[in-house]
Amino acid sequence: MTSLSVWTGVDQRGPASLYIATDSRISWPDGRKPWDHGRKTFHSHTTPDIFGYVGDVLFPAMTLPLVVDLFDHQGLTGADMAARQARFESLVRAAAAQLPGHVRADVVFVHCSRDGSGVGCEFGLQLLRYRKATDDWSVEKPPMAATSSELELLGSGRNALEDALAEWRQSDASGTSRAAFSAFCEALERGADRATGGPPQLVGLYRQGPGRPFGVSWQDELFLHGTPIRSDTSMPGIEWRDRLFQRVDASRRLVDGAQVHADRKAGA
Repeated sequence: MTSLSVWTGVDQRGPASLYIATDSRISWPDGRKPWDHGRKTFHSHTTPDIFGYVGDVLFPAMTLPLVVDLFDHQGLTGADMAARQARFESLVRAAAAQLPGHVRADVVFVHCSRDGSGVGCEFGLQLLRYRKATDDWSVEKPPMAATSSELELLGSGRNALEDALAEWRQSDASGTSRAAFSAFCEALERGADRATGGPPQLVGLYRQGPGRPFGVSWQDELFLHGTPIRSDTSMPGIEWRDRLFQRVDASRRLVDGAQVHADRKAGA
């Protein structure tokens, strides 16, 4: 399985951002050594859409890159959120219809979107769930929160995420995006869920522009979508965040003007 968190960031003017964070571990039921660099987050380069998954690996890992390419090249830039959500569901279900029964497994696709641009835009979350036992699909569209908060915690690591979030809610950062991501990272560091591991992955939406990938500074290394990145690699346009959600550069130092975020355990 995996660990996945979806949360929204809200400022004094309303909803401002929407994020998906996952771990990077791919594990096998026979107990073989896991692989900690599997990609689980995706984003469109032309539309305000980001994606993730939990559960099965083979089908979503093969399907989501195709979905992103189609979103980028099928003229969906002007489509509203409802149309893009419907298109996403139809693409996934059409691909699944061709999947042999013996390799089907439970899976949840996570799709975050945005309607409009700037203050007054609207964000949306869609969960597309397949259950092998009943061989059926269901769609959920959880409502957005009025304050910065977690919208969904999914995967085998859900209990570990809830425990870490409960502790961060007792800190001064409670109700912020940095608390949501810092709690995710803390749960990952603890290793309570054996099926969760590797570096965190992060994609997001702001009030403007298409989906955004974020690089992550993790345990003295840089990662993008779970893949190690050399610090001397030129990656213009990529924002980097550390485990406290601070804005850093490829040298893992705070960028000029970045807000400093305190660790909840700093005074312990």
